[in-house]
Amino acid sequence: MTSQSHVRVLLAVMLPAFLLAMLPRGATGQSVDPIPIYVLQGDGASSPLRGRYVDAVGLVTGVGPQGFHLQDPSGDGNSETSDGIYVYTRQRPAVTPGTCVLVRGALIDEFYDKTELSRAREIEPSSACGGASVPAVTLPLPRFGQDPAELYEPYEGMLVTLPAFDAVVHGPTKRFDSGDVEIAVVPRRFQPYVSDGRVFFDEPAEIDHLLYLSGALGAELPDVRRGDVVSVAGGAPAVLDYNFGKYQFIPLPGSAAVTPGDGAADVGLAQAAPAGEGDFTLCTFNLKGLGQGSDQIADDARYAAEVRRRARTIAEQLGGCTVIGLQETGRPADAEALAAALRADFGLAYTATALPGPQSGDPAFPLTNAVLTRSDRVQVRDAALRQGCSPRTYDVPDTGACPVGQYPLFNRPPLVVDLAVTGAWGDPYLLTIIDNHWKSKSGDESVNAPRRLAQAEHVARIVQERLDADPNAAVVVLGDLNDYLGSAPLAALATQPAPDLVHLYDRLRPLDRYTYIFNGASQVLDHMLATPALAASVAEVMPVRVNAELPALAAPAVDDVRHASDHDPVLVRVMPGGAGWIAGNVGYGALTVELIDTADNVIDIASSDMRGDVRLWNVAPGDYRIRVSAPPYVFLPVAEVAIPVVSGENRFVTTALHEASRFGLAAVQWTAAPDMP
Repeated sequence: MTSQSHVRVLLAVMLPAFLLAMLPRGATGQSVDPIPIYVLQGDGASSPLRGRYVDAVGLVTGVGPQGFHLQDPSGDGNSETSDGIYVYTRQRPAVTPGTCVLVRGALIDEFYDKTELSRAREIEPSSACGGASVPAVTLPLPRFGQDPAELYEPYEGMLVTLPAFDAVVHGPTKRFDSGDVEIAVVPRRFQPYVSDGRVFFDEPAEIDHLLYLSGALGAELPDVRRGDVVSVAGGAPAVLDYNFGKYQFIPLPGSAAVTPGDGAADVGLAQAAPAGEGDFTLCTFNLKGLGQGSDQIADDARYAAEVRRRARTIAEQLGGCTVIGLQETGRPADAEALAAALRADFGLAYTATALPGPQSGDPAFPLTNAVLTRSDRVQVRDAALRQGCSPRTYDVPDTGACPVGQYPLFNRPPLVVDLAVTGAWGDPYLLTIIDNHWKSKSGDESVNAPRRLAQAEHVARIVQERLDADPNAAVVVLGDLNDYLGSAPLAALATQPAPDLVHLYDRLRPLDRYTYIFNGASQVLDHMLATPALAASVAEVMPVRVNAELPALAAPAVDDVRHASDHDPVLVRVMPGGAGWIAGNVGYGALTVELIDTADNVIDIASSDMRGDVRLWNVAPGDYRIRVSAPPYVFLPVAEVAIPVVSGENRFVTTALHEASRFGLAAVQWTAAPDMP
């Protein structure tokens, strides 16, 4: 910006502020004359007039269910100050795109860093725009590595267009309660620079490559899954908005701005094998508000359909999992409704264990932790809620669980259930489930994060009680912990008991370690940690891909399990009699790996992921060999390796090279030693 531009912006900001201070104010403190939108926005990330009541005038560019976008028709000609702003009205406003309106007595403020007007005293037609129209500003696609704010902040709230481009979907079609639809994409030209093809939550440079396409103004967006390709039409008008830490392109209705492209192959729904006589399965599953609160599924017919969808997920995709820790059951009766559907519709003898907690009585969004067990295999020996206490109040209804001066720590206390599981191994297997749903990340994380840490420490103490009574106790802590692998709460939970808990996801390939996709970034929110005695018998860990990567459908059929929740359930298989699992890396993606026994029978087949990682599960101890098959352009120094498998973890090593790498290595070696024959 030139020095003259600095002076112009400074005067534009200071003069209205000075005039505002001199003008008389009514009860609401509104100003008398409209202030230009570009002055309200200023040339920084937040408004220089934040906290004032102001008047503003402009053309309506887009109307949504809770507000509208307003833009100055002439602007100030300064590329560092936006000419548009969002006006929040709580409900759909009675304004029409293209009309000029005056907003009187509105508060200028920042909502999660988005400059907006709200609490308007009056919104009325105006002739101040003089019949002008708003031209759309053509924005370039971001450069590789560019900070989105650098490019987009000066245009927040304005009418814009983009050049035509294809993009790869990383955040599948998401539907909000407001009716908004959103897709998170990476421009196709940037996709080769996304490490391993997937954006993870802890890769901020790659998150910056994501663009967000929204249907908040009524434009139709397609139902797409992660990995699909969409085409964005060049020149399609859209409003550039900023919501909850991300810039959104919101096409105007009727523009057909986003259409499906040559999508990824449909790999089908994941499906786990049912437990056999020699094993049992443990699962964790967030049901996504399966209750009939006023903000959940209040309609009886839709509720019955959603119970059926989740029951089918359990019966078929989870293979009738033996023991399931559930989160986001509405009330205890909703857990029983799910168990009843499994019994009646799928012939599976499930019993629900659920105890009412502080949030169970919430009329809008009741939530209760619950455990489902197969009564043909499992006896429930005991169940209790274990509320924690804190010197800090979190406004949790106090049921008398805490002493004077202490306050309840959990809205949804851990549900501790003692079980006995029967099978071909002999005596019943004694198991303790600690089912959790910790504080979410919504709201103030400076408060939430310490609270989750205190929740983790409380659960660690429960585990320690069991280990003190029996060092070989089989205990699993599972559920939606609302925090990531490597976070302080997860570290406390794993390391404070003695001995440490084993995070079972450590056995997964790194690229498989996610259960949820938020804003296009893959992450783990749902966890399973086990005491060493239990971990020693775990022979398989399987995230069941039926939700996170699939679109949320507007009206799913009653038997369509796709995206019945927004979390992927996770299954582990326990073999008390002992079993092995095999981990390896072949150095190259999409190679076929076979496990062969001493009689030359192929026992299992797997494929390496983009990092070359391979896992083979549920392997009986014995002698085997690994055979790797590769296409002609891949060189395998060692195509077969012998591997004696014992119970627990087993590893093999063999490395594939691209033929070009092989010849390059040979040339380097020859150059270093030219006398070699």
